[in-house]
Amino acid sequence: MLELYHFAGAICAQKVRIALAEKSIPWESRMTLDELRSPAYLKLNPNGYVPTLVHDGNVVTESRIINEYIEDAFEGPRLAPVDPLARARMREFVRLCDDGLPAIALPTMVKYLVPKLRKRWSDDELRKRAEERPTEFYRRIHRRGLEGDISQEELQQCFERLDCILDRMETMLTENGDWIVGELSLADIAVAPYLFRLSALGEARFWSATKRPRVAQWYARMLERDAFRVAVSWPDETGGGYEEVGLKASLPTDKAAAAS
Repeated sequence: MLELYHFAGAICAQKVRIALAEKSIPWESRMTLDELRSPAYLKLNPNGYVPTLVHDGNVVTESRIINEYIEDAFEGPRLAPVDPLARARMREFVRLCDDGLPAIALPTMVKYLVPKLRKRWSDDELRKRAEERPTEFYRRIHRRGLEGDISQEELQQCFERLDCILDRMETMLTENGDWIVGELSLADIAVAPYLFRLSALGEARFWSATKRPRVAQWYARMLERDAFRVAVSWPDETGGGYEEVGLKASLPTDKAAAAS
């Protein structure tokens, strides 16, 4: 039995849902947005965040490790190169994403989470919930988002970090073809939900036919994949999704429209 503890909007959970869908692996959904601090969940994952994979009673945490486990433990289309050097390059890029792309947390908090949560709870309740976030990093961002204490300069610094990663991605796609290490792999899965989030935040300016065209073409290909569409379209457990605060996470079917 394979169980995934997750919720819709969690980027790291989206990565795992893409991998599971690409390999056509059946799994049981365990939604945890309101249960992240429950004793039962903390027993599985003491860090108190998603995703968590449970396979025949064995617990695996951290999206990067979960996806490598999925690749090694299950049959289906390969999601990692056989060539050792290409596999190393894949892991390097996944690590680059893990280290740098959480910078998207600041614009997400400002443009999406705080406006959305204010439709549900008072600021006093939101402050209380901020203290329940799993790490000090996210507690601090949540507090500062509520207080309007995130400056445009800080947001720009976040975008500059994203620029560096997407520059690297553009170079790798130029060298390797349609996918980051030549064939669709965990490297592509690691970055795809971040671009979907940027698009939803109105920040698709990072790629176009004239700015990082290889990334734009790559994103158009990703949008066409059933596994990606299923993974990022998981129903928002709180209702409303991005549209609730005037944002739109679109999944165009036309490749040219996706790359424009």
